[in-house]
Amino acid sequence: MVAIVGYFYQAQAKLLTEDAAVVRAVDNATNWILSRGYRNVMVEINNESSPRFPHEILRPDRVDELITRVHHTEQNGRRLLVSTSYPGPLPTENVVKAADFVLVHGNNVVTPQKLTDSIHTTRTMVGDALKPILFNEDDHTGFDTADNNMVAAVKEHVSWGFFDYRRDGEKFEDGYQSPPVDWKIGSERKRGFFNLLSEITGEGAQVR
Repeated sequence: MVAIVGYFYQAQAKLLTEDAAVVRAVDNATNWILSRGYRNVMVEINNESSPRFPHEILRPDRVDELITRVHHTEQNGRRLLVSTSYPGPLPTENVVKAADFVLVHGNNVVTPQKLTDSIHTTRTMVGDALKPILFNEDDHTGFDTADNNMVAAVKEHVSWGFFDYRRDGEKFEDGYQSPPVDWKIGSERKRGFFNLLSEITGEGAQVR
């Protein structure tokens, strides 16, 4: 298992008073992870970098500065792989250039074809660089249909992460990302995801 560790979220970032505090937090977190010797950790500077962040250095035009800062932090010849994510399916070119991998979200992508189009556009931005594209958040389902966001991403050899949260009025069994979490496969949505995952990986087992 590889953990993508997020440093900043909008609701918490506002507790830091200035850009200098953000920089110190990045340095401290990066040095701590490296000091622990973890080899299965990658960094996401902030969740959904956008103009809504209170600090300019966490917004799309400048967040690459923090990515570069993590790149330049080494211990025993090691550094961390780092990127940041966006609320939409397209990153900014400055981050694509600086990051080790491209993180985007598919929540606002209305059709699987739009998702495919966004992947092609992102690949054009990446160019000849060997940088994987990861959708690490997408709340679309439709797992029992032939055409859905998960299938569209996999067809393009792009990673896809299911954002499964508990909707209003749903039961405890629903949603993997709404604490407290029921880790069993106890909802139709969970079963749909794992059945499609089983089909894609060739496992063939059906979750009942």
